[in-house]
Amino acid sequence: MKQNLERYLKEQRLKLDVEDPEHDIVWEGISNQLHQNRKQSLPHWFWKVAAIFLFVVSATYFVLNETSEKQMVVVQLSDISEELGNKEASLQQVVNAKREIVEQELSAENSEIRFLLNELNNLDEIYATYQKDLNNTIDNEPVIHVMLDYYEKKIKVLNRILLEIEKQENHEETITL
Repeated sequence: MKQNLERYLKEQRLKLDVEDPEHDIVWEGISNQLHQNRKQSLPHWFWKVAAIFLFVVSATYFVLNETSEKQMVVVQLSDISEELGNKEASLQQVVNAKREIVEQELSAENSEIRFLLNELNNLDEIYATYQKDLNNTIDNEPVIHVMLDYYEKKIKVLNRILLEIEKQENHEETITL
């Protein structure tokens, strides 16, 4: 194909070199096209303003989003009333004491009771959602009662785990005798 083009140019060279373009008509056509393109496109200052606006909006969103998460205050029951705070603290102490006793007495091969302890950890995650609900609506009586009830039920479960551990130890002692 390249050879055909070269051969064509050599053969037609005299005809192609003879014609002279009219410079005035060519430049007039180019300038008309340039003026039409300028009228159709938006001015440069518009794009600068749009870029600045977009930057300001995104920066504002980023700053507000980051600072609002960091400034979120966790509301405790003690923030609502001193009595609720004391009750929560005492229940939390009992839960922690019972949990330590269970951890000490629990053998490593007792998978059923380990499963129950994992379930208690899942309950802790549910408690965290109640904590968030309390943050959203302070003085929400049902949420407060559920939070306190959570501790009481956790104590009951830990007591039952301790009874089960004791029952298993007594059963092992009777078998070995």
